This record gives sequence, C-alpha cells and structure tokens, in this order.
Amino acid sequence: MNRRYRTVALTWWVALVLSTGGQAVAAGDLSLADAIEIALHRTGRGEIIDGNLEVAEQNYFAEKINFYVPEISINGSLPAYSEQETFDFLPGTDEKVLATNTNFDFDADITLRQSLITGGDFTLSANLVNNDSKYPVQDRITQVNGADTTYLFSSRSIDEKRNLGTFNFSLTQPILKPSDAKHELNNKRDDLEIARLAKAEETAALKKEVIEAYFGVLQTRLKAELSADNFRLARLKAEIDSVKLMDGVISEEDWLESSSQRLDAELMKFDNDNAALEQWRSLVTLLDLPTSEGVNPVIPEITDHPTDSRMHSFVDRWEDCVTIRRAWHEYRKAERQAEYTASSYGLSGVITASYGLERGTVEDDRSLVTQSRDLNTDSWGIKLDLSYPLWDGGAASASVKAARLSAEKSRLEHEKAEKAAHAEIENLVNRISVGYRKSGLLAKQVELSRSKLEIAKYRWDDGQISELTYLENTVSYLEARDKYLEELKDYYLARADLDGKFAD
Repeated sequence: MNRRYRTVALTWWVALVLSTGGQAVAAGDLSLADAIEIALHRTGRGEIIDGNLEVAEQNYFAEKINFYVPEISINGSLPAYSEQETFDFLPGTDEKVLATNTNFDFDADITLRQSLITGGDFTLSANLVNNDSKYPVQDRITQVNGADTTYLFSSRSIDEKRNLGTFNFSLTQPILKPSDAKHELNNKRDDLEIARLAKAEETAALKKEVIEAYFGVLQTRLKAELSADNFRLARLKAEIDSVKLMDGVISEEDWLESSSQRLDAELMKFDNDNAALEQWRSLVTLLDLPTSEGVNPVIPEITDHPTDSRMHSFVDRWEDCVTIRRAWHEYRKAERQAEYTASSYGLSGVITASYGLERGTVEDDRSLVTQSRDLNTDSWGIKLDLSYPLWDGGAASASVKAARLSAEKSRLEHEKAEKAAHAEIENLVNRISVGYRKSGLLAKQVELSRSKLEIAKYRWDDGQISELTYLENTVSYLEARDKYLEELKDYYLARADLDGKFAD
C-alpha cells in the first residue's frame, strides 16, 4: 500500500468535500463570533427578535403619549351640488305642489380627543359649514271684496346662505370603577419590560442554536475524518488477515470477521460523510446563507473568559436575573387584572358634561330685500348615568374567580423562579469555570496526541513501525480532538445560557 495515500490532515481548518459530485467547494473561514453576529443581526429570526421589542416600545409610547398629546382627526368635503324634487305641501298651502330644492354646500370639521389618566375623555370638535340653498315658498295674498275674503298664493324661490361655525366641548368621566386608561398604561409598561427580558432569553436561545450547529459541523467533520481512518485501519487489517489465511495462520472465520468489520467501517464512513454535509447545510440555513456559499467554521479559542470577580458578580445579582424579573412582571399583570376585574362589577356610573356654541350668519331674500342675521347660540348639559347588574347567571363571579386563580398561579411561578434561580446561576458559573479548566487540559492532550502522531509518521516513513500502528495513533489523535470539541461546545453553551439570564 502507498504510504502517501490520503495523509492525515493536522490542521483545524481542513475542509471536507462540501458538495455532491466529488468537487471541493472553496470555503471562507467563519468564526463562532461572526456566526452569532450574522444570526442576531442579519437573519429573519434576528429581525423578529428585535421587532418584538420595537412593537412593545411603540405600544407603550403610544399609550403614554396620549395623555399629553390628543388624538386629532380631520374630515372635509369638496363643494357639492344637489337638486331634489318633492311633491308635498308647501308652508301656508292646502294643496300639494311640485317643488325643487337646490343646494350648494361644503363643510369641514376637526376633532381633538384627549384621554385622561382618570379614565375619562375630553373631546373638542369644531365644524365649519358653508351652504347656499334655493327652495320654493308660497306667499299668501289676501283679497277682501265686501264680506268675502279670498286668499291667493304666489310661488317664488328664496335664496338662503349660511356660514356657520360650531364648537362642541364634552367631558366623559366614569365613576365607581377603575380607570381603563391607567390600567392599559400599566399593562403596556409591564409588557415592555417583559419584551426586553424576552429578547434576552430569545437571543440566548438563538446563540445556543448557532453554537450547536457550529460545533455540530466541526464534530461531524471530525467524525467523518475519524471514520475514514477507521476504514483504512479496517481495510488494512482485512488485507493482512487475507494473507494470514492463505498462509494458514488464521481460520476462515477470523478472515470473515475482519472482512465484515471492513464493510461496517466503510458503511460508517458513508454515514458520517453524509452527516457532515447535512450539518453544514443546517448551519448555513440557520444563518440565512445560500447553500452555494462555502463557509468553513474554525475552532474558536477562548480569549474572553470572564474574570473571577465578574463570575461572582453574576451570583451576587441572582435576584436580578431574567427569570425572576419576568415572573414578577407577569405576576403584577395578573394581580392587577384580578383587581380590575373585581372592581368592574357592581354599581358604576358615567358623568357627561357638554358645552356647545354656534356662531355665523344667515342671509336670505324672503322679504324681497336681502337680509343678514347673525347667529349666536349656546347650549350646555350635564348628566349622570348609573348602572347596576342584577343577575348574570354567575358570569361575573366566574370571571373574578378565574382572574384571581390566574394571579395565584403567577405568584407561585414567581416564587418557583426565585427558588430555582440562585441554584441555576451558581451551576452555570461553576460549569463555565470547570469547562474553562477542562478545555485547557484537553487542549494539552490534543497537543500531546499531535506530537505523538508526528513522531509516529516519521517512524512510519522510516519503516520503524507498521501502517497499522500509525493509523492507531491517528485515531487516538482524532478522538482527543473530539473530546476537546465536546467540552468546548459545552463551555460556550453555558456562556450563552448565563448571558441570557441577565438583561443589562
């Protein structure tokens, strides 16, 4: 067998065949930090995580700003012309006549609505109307002839122009019930805090998926490389046993066993090669990269391990962790909802106060001479509406009970989070510290295995050892690398998990 056949790659960035057809794809090195950066800021999932927080911020801002700036709406119409024919009694007549009303008008209005923290609403509306109408009237003419009186009617059209401005003010204030506006504002504030905490958790979850996929590529490639050497080792043993069988050194059963092991090793090689390709596709899909783009993950080095004081600060801040804070806000919302639901039933009322004024002019030629009159009218009112439910089949009490049960459940979840958070954070800190030390030791083992492999290669090239011994050293080296990768993956997963426990 040619000793230079398929020499073992001794560097971390060796690339396997990345596409079917046996052609190697040129790949660019991709660091773990870059992979996480791409996932968080250049993928659809990362945009959704950011977008959820932006929506919560906008909802809270919109609810809050409404107490300082009113909602404003404007409506208007272009000048409109209309004609309407009627067959009816005109004023002062006892017979129906055919008449035509002509109108040319336009109007515009603006409404300002100001929400009050007390739950009430203050509304101001202004309306401008310009109307030019022409409609028929009957003038009665009285004729006296001796003792007889005769009434004659003369038909004519009257032009009337109206220019009016109307202002209406109204205040609506619920009483004997909680403020809806204040309730919604508090809920939106809690929703915003929950969204911030959820972003930390979702970001950590996405980081962990990237880490799993990233190290999955490294490990499946290593296993593919390991299975290739195991196949070479099994094939070499089968060839040696074939010679031994011909020399009568071993039985046919032994030869069949070694041949079967060679086939098993070849099948394992096929499976691992395919697994490496599938894992690589999973990574590029997670990063929203096209599968045609070659990326080559490289083994990360631990260069930013937190100091001991930094690690202890996480334990000291355990009460400020995401799980406790989120459970607290969920409990506050549920408790508030229970109180709001209970207070919403029973006697309630609404006070409504209004004031309106109308200013403008009206012109008409009813008296054969155009007259203009100024309008100056005011109106106001106040009323109190009270309501009290007598019977609803128990729906109200059921709603209150359900809200209180939900609040109790949230309280228990908060207590559970408090009990578990301290231990979880201590375990993560300990796992990171231990993982850091173990990774250093395993890295030294990899270097030792690498040195042993290099020595074995020199001795094999010099004919001092067999290819079988050399391949055994190769397998030992790859197994050491696999252990190192597994520990390194656990270390970075714990780091991502700990980062997700705090939303700074």
